[in-house]
Amino acid sequence: MSAVTVGQPIARIDSAALVDEAHAAEAAVARTRAELKNAVATSTRVQRVFEHGIAARQEVDDATARTESASAAQNEAESAARRAQRQVERAIVRSPLKGVVVRIFRRPGELVDGTPATPIVEVADPGRLELDADATASDLVLLQKGQQADLTVGALPSAAWTGTVSAVSPAVDRATGLGVVRIELDLTDRPRPPIGVLGTARVKSGQPRQTVVVPKEAARSGVGGEMEIVLCGTDGLAHVRRFPRRAALGDAVETVGLPVGQAVVVEPVLGIADGDPLELAK
Repeated sequence: MSAVTVGQPIARIDSAALVDEAHAAEAAVARTRAELKNAVATSTRVQRVFEHGIAARQEVDDATARTESASAAQNEAESAARRAQRQVERAIVRSPLKGVVVRIFRRPGELVDGTPATPIVEVADPGRLELDADATASDLVLLQKGQQADLTVGALPSAAWTGTVSAVSPAVDRATGLGVVRIELDLTDRPRPPIGVLGTARVKSGQPRQTVVVPKEAARSGVGGEMEIVLCGTDGLAHVRRFPRRAALGDAVETVGLPVGQAVVVEPVLGIADGDPLELAK
């Protein structure tokens, strides 16, 4: 990765035709300046002889009109020259920020059209990193700017970061049903994760509350997408109960309405039907 500064040229588009146009515009400016200078001198001479009664008033008016026309032509040529010069400057792609080049999309000789469809390079600021995450509509409505988050990266299981929600999308994508959430990482006294790695954020929302959890191995998929848990009854039989599906909390799954201390089947849970006899492991 190469370090760049604000305004540093990072790419140059072939501008030979634009440079030719700029030179032609500069030549037009020089020509109109000469014409204006000549028109001013002529107007001055005609005005002088008119004051001595030699020239007619019409000659003075014509000389004044030529001077004004030459001045307008010079202004027009100068405007065209400035436009041409700006086009030449736009052929130089400059870095909008101080950072590093993390990806090169186009190599020398490849075509670009000046739209987001043909990016040239990607520049990132390593001093400030954000996690762009997707959230479902049900989670999106619970998120707010400023909430605290804990972040983990699958490629670095031993490391963890804290962050703050910096932006929450006000809408979801119709195709996926997901909305974007941006979380700014706190890099104070923490190592910087590689740019572009996949991560997971757990945002702290709402008020703290007590809940009953069971090991993930105890939950199985039921009819209609619900979560099924096999309870160990005091009668020695299995009792299958359905619960609303909840997100996993590490190695556990949250339940709603499960009594504290209730024994559940952990392994294996597949194939056990309601009423099947159970034998407790010793």
